[in-house]
Amino acid sequence: MELLEELEIAPCNSSQYLRPFRLHYRQNGTKKFWDFMRTHDSVSILIFNITRQCFVLVKQFRPAVYMCELERHNPEVFQVKDMNDCCYPRDLLPASVGVTYELCAGIVDNPELSLAETACKEILEECGYNVPVANLRKISSYRSRIFLRNMVYGIQ
Repeated sequence: MELLEELEIAPCNSSQYLRPFRLHYRQNGTKKFWDFMRTHDSVSILIFNITRQCFVLVKQFRPAVYMCELERHNPEVFQVKDMNDCCYPRDLLPASVGVTYELCAGIVDNPELSLAETACKEILEECGYNVPVANLRKISSYRSRIFLRNMVYGIQ
């Protein structure tokens, strides 16, 4: 299992992956606002290995899952108003609490690649399979958050 070291929680003043926005509006005469994040689009690939007759999942460490578990065990970590006043966890949890089994997936961050080409790149990176674009079949497309489009592919 991976060894986690030098854990540090810090403010995120800018990110290439997340952009916060605030929508101001008036509803029935009352001024309101709603905060949301803009993130990259993503692709997910449902892979079926015909030789072994099974679906292929990716096992990987996810920092967000780890941090949710860390907060559950150390709630004081995120109870500060200013991240510069952040207190660090008493005990680091084993990296295994942040490990997930999931579909092969990745963010769409290269405008020169089509969604299908991005899917093929992720399959090679995460699973080691060199799959031609012609072998992909679009299964679905959906929005999981505001402004976020997800594309799901299957391999034929």
